[in-house]
Amino acid sequence: ALQSFIDRVVVNEEACPYTKSINLAAVGLESRGVPPGGVGYRYNGASDACAAVGVFWNSVCELLSTPQEEISTTMLSLPGIGAGTDEEALFRFNAVAELISRNLCLFRGDDVFGLVHFHPAYDRTAIHPVDKPAYGHLPPRGWLRPMLKMNGNVQEAEASSEGGLSDEELNLSDFQRKSPFTAINILRVNQLNAASGAKSIVDLEVGEGVTEKASGITTYSRNAIRLAGVG
Repeated sequence: ALQSFIDRVVVNEEACPYTKSINLAAVGLESRGVPPGGVGYRYNGASDACAAVGVFWNSVCELLSTPQEEISTTMLSLPGIGAGTDEEALFRFNAVAELISRNLCLFRGDDVFGLVHFHPAYDRTAIHPVDKPAYGHLPPRGWLRPMLKMNGNVQEAEASSEGGLSDEELNLSDFQRKSPFTAINILRVNQLNAASGAKSIVDLEVGEGVTEKASGITTYSRNAIRLAGVG
C-alpha cells in the first residue's frame, strides 16, 4: 500500500522530482556529487511509542553504516502508530512524530538526516505549531500564498484573481502527506542540500510585517499547484 502511494503521488505527481520509481531515489543529482541509490522499506507494527523510536534509530544506524548507492533513503512504516483517520489517531501520530523529531535533533542527527512525516489523516492545521515550521512537516498553511508569490506564481497566489487558488484548493496540498498509514521518510541531508541548492533558505514575508526563514519554496509551490489541479 505504501509503495502504491509513493508511485501515485511521489513519482507520478512528482512530489519529489528526484524519485523516479518506488525503488530508486536521488536520480538526477549525479552532477552535484550524489549518486542514485535504492529505497529501503522497513516496518514495525508496534503501537508503543518507545518501540517506534527504537526502530527509527535502527533505521538511522543502518543508513549511517550503508553506502548511499545501496540505500539512498528509507521509508519506515509504522502502521500501529496513530492507526485510523479520526482525531485521536491524528493526535497520536502528531505526538509520536514530534517525539521522534525531537529525539533526532537532540543528538544533532538533523545535521545528517532529514525527516518527512506521513499519516492518512494528515492535516497541517492540526500540527503544532500551526503558524511556525514543524520539523518533518509541511510548511504552515498560511505560508503557501507567500511562497507562491515568491516563486513567481503571483496569479495562483491571489484567491480573488482569475486562475487564483482558493483556500479549499490550497488545502489539497496536505494530500502529498496522506499515506495509507503512518510512515517516516528518512533522508540524507547531503541529498537534500544537493536537491535544493545553496540558497534554499530565504526570508519569507508571511504577512503583517512578519518575516520568517523558509526553504523548499519551489517544491512546495509546485506541489500546491499540481495537487490543486488534480483535485
